[in-house]
Amino acid sequence: MTAVIGAPAPLRHPEPTAPQPVRAARFPRSAGRPAGPGLRPMWAERLTGDPLPPPGDPEPVGHAFADMCAELLDPIQASGPLELVVLAHVTPDLDPRDSVAGALAEPDLLVFAVSDQGRLAPFTALQVAAAWPDRSRAAVIVLDQAVVPYRDPDLSALDGRFDHAVALRPDLGFEPVRQWAGVTGDRVADVLGPALAAEHPDLVILGPALPPPDGWNWCRAPGDQLGTAVFAALGAVLDASTDTGERPARVTVVEYEPALGGLALVTWSAPARPARHLAPVPELLPDRTNRR
Repeated sequence: MTAVIGAPAPLRHPEPTAPQPVRAARFPRSAGRPAGPGLRPMWAERLTGDPLPPPGDPEPVGHAFADMCAELLDPIQASGPLELVVLAHVTPDLDPRDSVAGALAEPDLLVFAVSDQGRLAPFTALQVAAAWPDRSRAAVIVLDQAVVPYRDPDLSALDGRFDHAVALRPDLGFEPVRQWAGVTGDRVADVLGPALAAEHPDLVILGPALPPPDGWNWCRAPGDQLGTAVFAALGAVLDASTDTGERPARVTVVEYEPALGGLALVTWSAPARPARHLAPVPELLPDRTNRR
């Protein structure tokens, strides 16, 4: 499900009460807030050694990670209690003085983040959340900001209109994450081919840097997002299939991080329908006389 936060909401159907495997949200930068005084000089000194920011640079405006997380966690917590929230992000928070864990933490809620893995951070976060003893009480939130409080030409292609966030529920159809390290660009197709053959997907969602796979239906995630790109595309596929009634049974999401030589995938599959008739459970201890 996709939502736009901070703008007039279009007329739409009421939110379902059942938890959703993917919920994507866009936050218009026009409704954001400045990063705050003092950050530009701090980042300028940290990155260039110059204590003053370049003249004429506008103060960056956006949404802090804590603000975006709060919007996505509200409907999740309304559907049931949470014990674990794993955040995943590629760039640092717009305002690193904000503590996301501190803002979201509760007595029975553990919050921490996975980063420094580029576009693969959400896959590691899913793997961590899926290992929680009760996966139904775990969630992953992937966070992208359109701007950072310093100059970075590698981020010039990002969607400058919105910040993006995606919430994932590891218990709702996500199968174990598979990851490979040290995959150079010329070996991606060789590794991906057998991996997809093992997954048997009806649809493959590719990250921006991946080549089209032979023999599979595929679509490409938007190139103007980072960690949220492939999972926002998955949310769009599931939303569209809800409207048409033709949901693919298995969708494999694949991402590649060229800077790390890392490849990762996870398959979302439609939950199996429960059996209509349950067989009675056999009595394991028919002789109750010896029970204490």
